[in-house]
Amino acid sequence: MRKLILLAGLTLAACATQAGFDTRMQGLVGLSVGDLVQQVGVPDGDFTTPEGRRFLQYERLGTSAPTPMPVMGFGVGGFGWRGGYGGGWGIGSAYPAYAPPPPCRVTFEIRADRVASFTRAGGGCVATQPDG
Repeated sequence: MRKLILLAGLTLAACATQAGFDTRMQGLVGLSVGDLVQQVGVPDGDFTTPEGRRFLQYERLGTSAPTPMPVMGFGVGGFGWRGGYGGGWGIGSAYPAYAPPPPCRVTFEIRADRVASFTRAGGGCVATQPDG
């Protein structure tokens, strides 16, 4: 049973890839700035170079949920009403014990008020392939 649960977890984790992320971001190329903001949210930065090139930067795209980390605990039971006692240990997943999501920074280049291209940086830039 443990192997089945581990295999299921690895299979789900394997579905999110950088290629899937790139495919999803490529679907945003050609959108107007307004449509980009509507779909992705307000950017963390809006930069224009001295040459007039404009870039919108997002700091946290990709994996958005915290990653649960294994938690190990040890418990010693109290003494019961009739002289009994208990104790035990276990391993599991609990909140708030989690790792923050890995970083993912995406920068979109804007030309003529439309998304012209994007670049990504960080290990958190993963997503599943879009349906269809």
